[in-house]
Amino acid sequence: MKIQTSNEVKIGDIFYLTENIGDAPISVYVIRGKNGDMLVDTGFSTTYKSIIKWIDVNKFNITDIFITHAHPDHDWNVAKLQSKFKARVWVGSKDVSLIRNFSSQKQFPTSKSYNFRVKWITFWTKTPLFKSKAYTPDIVVTREGSDLPQKYGYDFAVVFLPGHTLGSMGIQTDDVLYCGDAFAVLNGQPMVPPHAHNIELLNESIEKIKVINPRFLACGHGVPYVFNDAKEKESV
Repeated sequence: MKIQTSNEVKIGDIFYLTENIGDAPISVYVIRGKNGDMLVDTGFSTTYKSIIKWIDVNKFNITDIFITHAHPDHDWNVAKLQSKFKARVWVGSKDVSLIRNFSSQKQFPTSKSYNFRVKWITFWTKTPLFKSKAYTPDIVVTREGSDLPQKYGYDFAVVFLPGHTLGSMGIQTDDVLYCGDAFAVLNGQPMVPPHAHNIELLNESIEKIKVINPRFLACGHGVPYVFNDAKEKESV
């Protein structure tokens, strides 16, 4: 798999690693803190070794792991990374029951063109092959804002972005919104995600992103993007 990181291609001041898998590249991020560094999402089965190498090369001190939502392409490596780094794992309260239980929040296509994609994903996530290893969150996030991050030495705010899943959440810094799958960059183009649990909530989250109006949008799929290139995309 081809890997692109912030070491090779700089995008703002964002630390990112993107693994190109088909039309849906998987991205993880690191946010620096006063007492350690936070890994945002953990990629899929093929991403682990690249993440470890990237962390080592950059000498990141991972003390926290923030899961934007509990789908296996985002939390697959949580258990191993949590053990390796003795890191605290953050998960939104409404996604705790989603861990290893993809079908508990049924996904619906955001366009008819994604009907087969959703059927395929739904089928495979019911099998053991597509279940992340069990893990227990250390921090269950129940409210937005900067109070909780500041407690652990981070200068950002948690932003709830439900729709793709009920507990989807992101991170807002001065000029970046790390938004998980509330938005996506597929085939190099910014777009709404192919599927969501609640499309009405997803549309509300997309409007919320437009109001926040970050300089960069750092999605769970695709490299970070200048938000002006994405903000005119229609809701579902």
